[in-house]
Amino acid sequence: MADYSSDEESILENTSEVFLGFVDVPIEKDDPPTIEDTFIGGEPIWLHPESTPSESMVTCDNCNKKMALLLQAFAPVDGQLYDRVLYLFGCKSTAVCTKKKGSIKCIRGILKDPIKMNQLKQEQEEAARKQLDEKLRLEDKKKMKIELTKDLFSSGKSDNPFGNPFGASENPFAVEKKKAPEPSNKQEPKEVSDTSPGAQSASIPVSYAEAVGPAEQPSAPRKLDEKLPSYPGYFVYVDQEKFKKVTLEPELEKYKDIIEQAERESGESSSGRRNSTSSEPPTDPDSAPVTNRLNDKYFEAFTNTVSHNPGQVLRYSLGGRPLLYCGSDEIAPKFSSTITVPNPGYNPSSTRRFELQLMPKAIYDLETVGQDTVADILNGMSWGTIIVCTDEEDYMPEFDRNHVGYVEEWVGVQWE
Repeated sequence: MADYSSDEESILENTSEVFLGFVDVPIEKDDPPTIEDTFIGGEPIWLHPESTPSESMVTCDNCNKKMALLLQAFAPVDGQLYDRVLYLFGCKSTAVCTKKKGSIKCIRGILKDPIKMNQLKQEQEEAARKQLDEKLRLEDKKKMKIELTKDLFSSGKSDNPFGNPFGASENPFAVEKKKAPEPSNKQEPKEVSDTSPGAQSASIPVSYAEAVGPAEQPSAPRKLDEKLPSYPGYFVYVDQEKFKKVTLEPELEKYKDIIEQAERESGESSSGRRNSTSSEPPTDPDSAPVTNRLNDKYFEAFTNTVSHNPGQVLRYSLGGRPLLYCGSDEIAPKFSSTITVPNPGYNPSSTRRFELQLMPKAIYDLETVGQDTVADILNGMSWGTIIVCTDEEDYMPEFDRNHVGYVEEWVGVQWE
């Protein structure tokens, strides 16, 4: 076979626990998304056509205009049977509202459809039953093989007078097994469980929000008064994050230390020339933020990580940690050693955990279409990443008659 070198052989792939979202195809009218899809832009698909969030949740707190959908993410929680969606909105008046509080919001929506949940529960129970039956079948087959092997290599009576006394069939330390009692016609008294509200509340722990909250009375469904502005929509497909490491050729590997040493010496000599100069050119104030960003270890880690998957528009890691865009703003300290974002006001005994973040590649995809002038581009979105943290208990204070509930979650924006 002829010798050859493959590019694939020089690439080592490592995976992380983060899931990435990549733009797939544009959303078309004849193929609209469902609540089980994840997409950027477009129009939101609410959990029920007659159940939408309140007007304030989709209104910018700065200019009081309706906001446009940036991301809709189908985000079910493992072990739960209900539908769960995250909606991320941003104000389109970016020239006025950029870096303003309340110009970007996240809504968490839950649908607890009893019919669908019961169907899913039955499907899960059936799958578990089949798995158990298969496990028992394999165990019975294994026991049968052991018994056949025993019968093959053992006899009914030992002819060895010096046999092992501990191998006797009667074990003096064994506890005599009790025979199962004979079935009788006498019926045992049935244990009656106390189903009163007081008894149930004494045995089942409740959260603070449940303790002080109103009794569960479905509220009336609501609909938004007007249509929301929108960006072009694109479906998003999700894949596990992979890191590609390109290895050096053996010929270049031996020169690696020499190259690094030469780069260090070059840097020192240029630094010496700058220090020996009697006067330095004035610093451009406009370039200071860029220079600071380049010297930011968080930004360096951000760009290095994104370079492995430059097409990512979404990072998802429930309970994980965000990839910070910079370390010098008010958001970064909230994700130092422990996450210190505010507890949910609707469930103050709980805490919030990181769930997802929108990446700057989404800006390019959302704003490329329709930007005809330089002003359109300059007045466009200018954030580095949008971080979303959600309630750890996934609590919903109230549901309407359609079994739908919406709450606003914490959003941290790292601006350019």
